[in-house]
Amino acid sequence: MIPRLDGAAASIEATLQRLFDSSPTLTLDAASRFVVLSDFHLGDGSSRDDFLPNGELLQDVLRRYYLPGGYSLILNGDIEELQRFPLRAVLARWQPIYGLLNEFAEASAVYRIVGNHDAALWHSNDGVPGPLLSAMRLSFGADTIFIFHGHQATIFFERFNEISGFFLRHVANRLNIRNIAVHYESTKKYRTEHRVYAFSSARKIVSVIGHTHRPLFESLSKIESLRFSIEQLCRDYPTVSPRARRAIEKIVEVYKGELNALWEKDRRSGLQSGLYDERLSIPCLFNSGCAIGKRGVTAIEMAEGHIALVHWFDRRRSNRHLANGGVRRRQAAALKDGKGAQRLDDTDYYRTVLKRDRLEYIFSRIRLLA
Repeated sequence: MIPRLDGAAASIEATLQRLFDSSPTLTLDAASRFVVLSDFHLGDGSSRDDFLPNGELLQDVLRRYYLPGGYSLILNGDIEELQRFPLRAVLARWQPIYGLLNEFAEASAVYRIVGNHDAALWHSNDGVPGPLLSAMRLSFGADTIFIFHGHQATIFFERFNEISGFFLRHVANRLNIRNIAVHYESTKKYRTEHRVYAFSSARKIVSVIGHTHRPLFESLSKIESLRFSIEQLCRDYPTVSPRARRAIEKIVEVYKGELNALWEKDRRSGLQSGLYDERLSIPCLFNSGCAIGKRGVTAIEMAEGHIALVHWFDRRRSNRHLANGGVRRRQAAALKDGKGAQRLDDTDYYRTVLKRDRLEYIFSRIRLLA
């Protein structure tokens, strides 16, 4: 049963329903491979370009991993930063990225979902590969994965996106305020997530968004995921070999440090990190995060009947998955953790799986719990 809603929530509910009803549907089966990336915020290459620090990393990831891996590419909004920069400047600076998108279009497919920062593409998209979409759906048997940027769940961005653009062009640009700061320091992200969560759980579907720059897996924040991981490691500890125990001890220390740092950050900003439902968390909300993270790029992968949240990082900038308790592959296998860092060819770039699960299991939980 869908609960009664106030005026604002009812308006958002209707917007999301129209978006859902009008979105095209593709089939996701055992042979399908999709990767969802969002929030590149491609700029003009200047110091105000948020994508610049991760530009080489993402280009190598696309060229060396996802393209030869046969993945179809879903770009889930805010790929160009058109509230700060003109499209011609973005295209001129990031031609290698657009060349890669054309290669994906020829080899597999590229699906371009429009967000609030690249909404100007609806008026002019010359030079941008792929047809533009507001949203899309993947059909997994009788179940549905709904993919959209996420700004549609916030009345401000739906109605006053031009005001946001004015602020970014004339205030944020001059003060050198980055997009990552604008998103992370706002309580609006929780309101956005909660509305998408309510919409998805009521319809027993999975929704994959971007927009808030906060990676989510099965509706859980990073704090909540770390808690569950620590608990599971503690349960495994008495049953594994002495060698695996030593690895667990190191991993738990790393996780505890990350948890304490995140908890302190949350406390200072006055934000909540609790579950969206006080009784049970319905695993219906996923977020690919962003491509402009300080420690790298996050993405949602769907392949072979599984869904995963992955993190790509440059060890020269962030090595926490490798040093001080980072897990080698054989240790990860012994722990059944599945989070060993995988090096990308001969580069300094690594991929780690933050969380992975079977889609059948996730939809079973949704049907039973929602």
